[in-house]
Amino acid sequence: MHRSRRPIYPIALALGAMGLAAALLAVPFPKLGLALVCAGFGLSMILFEAVSGLRFPRRLIVIVTGFAAATLLLGEALQTYEELPWWDIALHGSAGTVLAAVGMALALLPTAGATPRTGLWILSVLAFGFAMMVGAMWEVLEFTLDTLFGTNAQAGGNSDTMTDTLANLAGALWGTLAAHLAVGTGRVWPPAGMLRDFIARNPVIYGAWRGPLDARASDPARQGHVGGREA
Repeated sequence: MHRSRRPIYPIALALGAMGLAAALLAVPFPKLGLALVCAGFGLSMILFEAVSGLRFPRRLIVIVTGFAAATLLLGEALQTYEELPWWDIALHGSAGTVLAAVGMALALLPTAGATPRTGLWILSVLAFGFAMMVGAMWEVLEFTLDTLFGTNAQAGGNSDTMTDTLANLAGALWGTLAAHLAVGTGRVWPPAGMLRDFIARNPVIYGAWRGPLDARASDPARQGHVGGREA
């Protein structure tokens, strides 16, 4: 397995130091503390790379860090949710888009990227379902926080929940379409570029990937193998 050359312990130490600093700064300088927490998301992904040997596309790390900043720092600390009512909707939509691409990456794992034995549309359904599942779990988390700790995550009640769910639905549909086209035809619509990059950077788990399915259909040598037989 390919291992990242990044030293694990310095990264872990830096992550721990950032967490401690964020905790100490949370009361006197809450915005600075949140900024460190947001940066910690990206550093956590780099640490995971060093431990697991997997490689994330650089832009995915930037997007995750930026998303954390958009929700925690801009949304909560700087009250962007109040100033821009569409901010929360945009975040839920973009999250659904990326999660659908993640779902497609997971759906390709059982065959290591080889030609699936089922139609590609089934993998797309799984990708869409994954994005919607995570979105639903997030709404459950918000409800739990409001119920147990008296927070105001679901400020608009049922209306807020349904608006978030619809935004996640729209994002998941777009992400699923983009992932379907990327795997099937090679067309790259955002965020499918990250999906293709992740597959290309991790041959250890996608060793049977031979490019888009349409190209394999016209070239038997690129079909890939599942279980020792040509798929």
